[in-house]
Amino acid sequence: MARVAANRVPIIVMGTIAAASALVAWLQELRRSRDDNDEASEPPCYVRGMRERDYIRLIPSDELQLVKALLSRVYKARGWRNEEESRAHAWSRVLATAQSSDGGAWQLDFDMDKVNPVQLTLLCAAVEKCFLGGLLTHQIRSVRRPPLKVLPGEDPRDPYSWLSGLHDDNTIFVNANRWRESISAENPMNFEGALCTSKLEALAHTLGHELVHAVVLNFFPAMDAASAAYLPDDKHGPIFMLLNKRLFGHVGHASQRLFNVR
Repeated sequence: MARVAANRVPIIVMGTIAAASALVAWLQELRRSRDDNDEASEPPCYVRGMRERDYIRLIPSDELQLVKALLSRVYKARGWRNEEESRAHAWSRVLATAQSSDGGAWQLDFDMDKVNPVQLTLLCAAVEKCFLGGLLTHQIRSVRRPPLKVLPGEDPRDPYSWLSGLHDDNTIFVNANRWRESISAENPMNFEGALCTSKLEALAHTLGHELVHAVVLNFFPAMDAASAAYLPDDKHGPIFMLLNKRLFGHVGHASQRLFNVR
């Protein structure tokens, strides 16, 4: 019996080794199968509300490199030391400039029916100078495209839904129908994360939003036409979201009235 037991030990050991080898082979095959499925599955798509660390991965490396290079140029042109503090000061400068005689003599709670294109263009120019350092204006001239122009009235494409909209000829329409209500400290607007306590402040942020589209249109026309990282959500994809946040501090791309007091 002792001899039989002794003979069974190598058999048991060999059987255990064989079973372990089979298990390892099965696990390796399972991993390969999962890898194949991952490669075959659809790449992740942009979804509104994604965090920056998630949507930035959806931007192709060559496009991301171009966007980051432009951001570096803008940061250098602005010369800001503290991003958050300097951004707040920049918005204050925009409002102060807009209310001056040279900036259009805007009222904080302006009457949209009395606003003219010159005022709107001056306000847009103030936002562009403070936040883009004049680089967009220079780019438009260098590629010989139409200058930025801002018109009040109805956007022919959508007279009610949008606060504003940029056309391919660098014309921004400010939809008069959306600027009838008052905005104040008692009845503020949350514009893409910025709490606006006057109609003028909300309009300045709105033009900043449109300038992001103008940046893509004039610096990166190929992205504007065909980039899968820009076109989603009506041209509010990852590239827009990244530029909107890094240039203007905006989060998201929607406005919200907090109390809806008329």
